[in-house]
Amino acid sequence: MQIDVVLTVDELRQDQIINHTVIIIDVLRASSTIVTALHKGFSMVYPVETIGQALSLFDSDTILAGERHCKNIHDFHYNNSPTQLLQSEPNQKKLILTTTNGTRAIQKAHRGAGILIGCFLNATACIQEALSRPLDITLFCAGSRHKYAHEDGLAAGLLIHHAKSLVPNMRICDLGITLENSYQQCAHSLHEQLRNSTTGKRLLSLNYDEDVSFCS
Repeated sequence: MQIDVVLTVDELRQDQIINHTVIIIDVLRASSTIVTALHKGFSMVYPVETIGQALSLFDSDTILAGERHCKNIHDFHYNNSPTQLLQSEPNQKKLILTTTNGTRAIQKAHRGAGILIGCFLNATACIQEALSRPLDITLFCAGSRHKYAHEDGLAAGLLIHHAKSLVPNMRICDLGITLENSYQQCAHSLHEQLRNSTTGKRLLSLNYDEDVSFCS
């Protein structure tokens, strides 16, 4: 079994998803929002790429959440915010989610043999599920605005660290080795690392401090 890593939405190749378990990583914030929504009691999450797709699926049994470049979408119930969902009333409705990067990554990986959602909140459970499947694993980082996102790389490093502890002979690509080393160096300061990342700074400027803290 081998783990490969993709750093942005634009870099994904088909051979990295066909017959692979793909873990989508968008720490700030789509992955964290999806994990939180399911924990909160939403019956399922529909990740869609466009605002139009989200609106076309909306009905009395659904809730709309999303953002464009971190900002609210008109007429949506929630931003792409895990802490907003934590404060919502428990329900069994379906959440329709559209985001700038994360849901694009999910759509792009749709040919994968299996798709999982990974972040700091569920890293252990996520990698355990991936390892239970007899397939190579691709860690697909969503990135931010077509560039590498530091927080996604750190989460990928954590997933690799957990995987190696469970499967010592796991084969890791060179990029994965680098990301694991980065995670180990930063593990004691994840909150500060996320606050200082490009996306973290953008969220802080828009008063999403609680999201940045929660996602770390």
